[in-house]
Formats: sequence, C-alpha cells, structure tokens
Amino acid sequence: MPPLATLWPWYPHETRDAAVTHRHTSVHPPPPQDTPLQRFGATLRHYRHQQGLTQPVLAARVGIRYSYISEIELGKRNITVLTLLRLARALDIPTAWLLAGLDTHADLTTPAACDALPSRGDRDAVVTHDTPPSLKPADHATLLPLLGATLRRYRQQRGLFQEALATMTNLTPTYIGEIERGKRNLSVLSLLRITDALGLSVTHLLASLETCQSTFPPLTP
Repeated sequence: MPPLATLWPWYPHETRDAAVTHRHTSVHPPPPQDTPLQRFGATLRHYRHQQGLTQPVLAARVGIRYSYISEIELGKRNITVLTLLRLARALDIPTAWLLAGLDTHADLTTPAACDALPSRGDRDAVVTHDTPPSLKPADHATLLPLLGATLRRYRQQRGLFQEALATMTNLTPTYIGEIERGKRNLSVLSLLRITDALGLSVTHLLASLETCQSTFPPLTP
C-alpha cells in the first residue's frame, strides 16, 4: 500500500484520512465511522464500555476533564501521543489496540518486543496541538525524547534522511527534526502517517514508551 501522503495529497497533515486495516479477529471494535478520528473515538468508547467506565471515571484516571473524553469519542479531537499513552494506561490495554482500525501495519496477534531504551536526548518539549494542561511535565521530559530517538533509529535503519521522510509524509523536515529531538508532542494522525511511511506498526514505534508487561488476552465484547 502506498504511503498515506500519496493517497490524499490535498488534505492538511493533521486531518488526512488514514488507511484502514484490522487483522486481529478476536478484537471487535465498532464498525468504521466517517473519519479516522471518529473511528478512533468509537474504539475508545468500545473499550471504555467493556470495562464499565463512565466518561467522568476514565477522565479522572487520565487526569483530564470528562468533556475532553466526550470530544475524543465524538471524533472532534486529534489527540497527542502522550494523551494516547495515558488513555491506554488508564484502560490497562496496549496502546496499539486503540489504533487497531487505523494502523495500516498492525499485527496484534503478537505482543511487541521491548526495545533497548535510546538515550533521553533533549529534555525540553514544545507542545503545539491540543494538549490537556494536566499532562505531567515528566511525560514531556522523558517520553518525547524517547519517542524521537526511536523514530530516528527506525528512519536511519531504512536509510532515509529527514527530508525524505518529510516528503513521504507531507510533513516538513523541521517538523520531523523537532519530533526526533523530543521537542514535538505530535498528534495521533501524524504518528500514523509516519509509521505508515516507515512500514511500521504503531506498536513498534511505541514499544519503548510502554512498560513491558505479560501478554494478556484482548477484551471481548
């Protein structure tokens, strides 16, 4: 499948549609909605309902207001990667499950191996897209440089310069550079475009950000 940037070249990079593939038959999120964000919101609502949680309870676990959860589930929020990680931790599920209907290269039948942690890199982070004010500073200081170092490692393994990856994703080299230096809390849609261009699943890129844990079966409807 060609990169997302070649499929929808006219959309802004924060709103472009993402290719849909769902290869794990034991997980049954709701049917696809109209947009990637609506599909993501429906999947989040699916897992929240399975655990019997109300929006206020989930919001309290994550540390954000419950109206923000409502906006996510309605497909009105292109959330950041750090918020995505915190939602998955609050639901006690792998992050990739929340993106099952959007991750082109997902393979949820095999748990991701934990990669060796890259160096922390820069500690400062600049957040430029709808980040709730309650995100912990430690998340930015630790997780964003870690994500950036992991992205740089996979990019270099594929022999790509930042300019080439930027072209493949219709992002800018400056944007890619800021991510790799840990200075950009990128959005979920941008994350999907980058992983698609690199031929990776979200699981591979986020494995080093998630705590290694024993394999546990997916939730069932």
